[in-house]
Amino acid sequence: MTSTIIMFLALAVLMLFFYAMLFTKEDNNKSYLKFIFIAYPFLGIDLLPSIISTTLFVFITLIFLIFFHKRNPTKHTGSFPYFYLFLFLLLSIGVGLFLSPDLSKDTITDFVQLLAVFFFAKVLIDEFLLDLGFRTTILHCMKITLMFSFIFLVFQFIFGPSFSFAKSQNINVAGGISIRYPSFFQDPQKYAQYLSASSFMMLLLPGKAKGTGSQLGLLLCALSMIALLFTGGRAGLGGWLIGLLIVIVLGNAQYRVAIISVAILVSIFVYNFSAAIPIFNRADLADSYAFRYAIWQDAFAIFLDHPFFGIGMGNYANYVSIHNPDQYWISDNEITLYDHPESGYLKLLTEFGIVGFFAAMFFILKPIYEGVAMYFKTKDLSLLILVSSITTWMIGFYTVYSFGDIRIKLLIVSIVCMLIASSKDNYGYTKNTEIV
Repeated sequence: MTSTIIMFLALAVLMLFFYAMLFTKEDNNKSYLKFIFIAYPFLGIDLLPSIISTTLFVFITLIFLIFFHKRNPTKHTGSFPYFYLFLFLLLSIGVGLFLSPDLSKDTITDFVQLLAVFFFAKVLIDEFLLDLGFRTTILHCMKITLMFSFIFLVFQFIFGPSFSFAKSQNINVAGGISIRYPSFFQDPQKYAQYLSASSFMMLLLPGKAKGTGSQLGLLLCALSMIALLFTGGRAGLGGWLIGLLIVIVLGNAQYRVAIISVAILVSIFVYNFSAAIPIFNRADLADSYAFRYAIWQDAFAIFLDHPFFGIGMGNYANYVSIHNPDQYWISDNEITLYDHPESGYLKLLTEFGIVGFFAAMFFILKPIYEGVAMYFKTKDLSLLILVSSITTWMIGFYTVYSFGDIRIKLLIVSIVCMLIASSKDNYGYTKNTEIV
């Protein structure tokens, strides 16, 4: 798509946002959250690429915070103060920026985005804690977005991967043996992570009968896996298989049957069309590993030089341009420096240092631990599904820094917020049961 069309889409989204805020009778906070999930495919559009990158999400969130946000009574999310953990993370990032000898405009972009995402998470988790039933509304919004990604993918099959919101085509799309399809993302690896995490979320859609899963959710889960095969994302597929294993081993018979049914449907598709599926027509895994391993070694050496507070948030591309100028790729005769070391964990480790890295990961690992622990107490299968969904992303994050796309960041943050609120809701249930 041309830049003119993309900016027209961004303007249309902004107009719809103002309409939702000004002319709908629903609570503004809920309207904002629903709008974010419905407008999800467009939130990565860069409004000011030549100055300081400002995504559509950041701009919408800033407008909402200033003019439309409604403060609600806050419920605690348990005994652990996530707000103070966030302050500690900001402090460690600030120290890293202060110690860094050189920074770039990407630092400001990433820092502002972090603040916007935290505010979004605060609003989302407050709404979940006030009414956990709102989770179903968000799941339906996610369902609409997922279906839109399938439609977008079909258009790419017809018109080619150049049918895209991206300013330039990612090297992973057509740089290998076969074309890999990214849908409305720029990188097929990120679409693979989106699909693997979203597929499990579809299993939480309620069915017609109380306490049952949705047949449409099961179908969307299967279609997600088929679409994932066309991304060529091996790490995304590996993450989904780990999530599947968690559900099969720990889940009950209903979910075992559901997830195995999905696996059978996908297997039938693979058996009949394997020759046309990109994930089975890629370069040798050993070659890919050797390529990444060399970059990982450089990144780990950078971490060892700045072990505690890192090289500065959003500073990887700027840093390697000076100290590791061999980290670049060429696409359409244009040289682009790496902005991450082919691993999300190493990206965080090099930029945040060990202090910020563990603070950031604690936001994810603690809810997972509490979710699993609460599942064994209550047997609430939604907790297990949420944990499995996050796990699929964590596997894929090993080979790509998907948080470079605001939409992946929002997806994972949203699932973590659901998990925190669901665990808290079950905690209240178990405490009341014990009192009785």
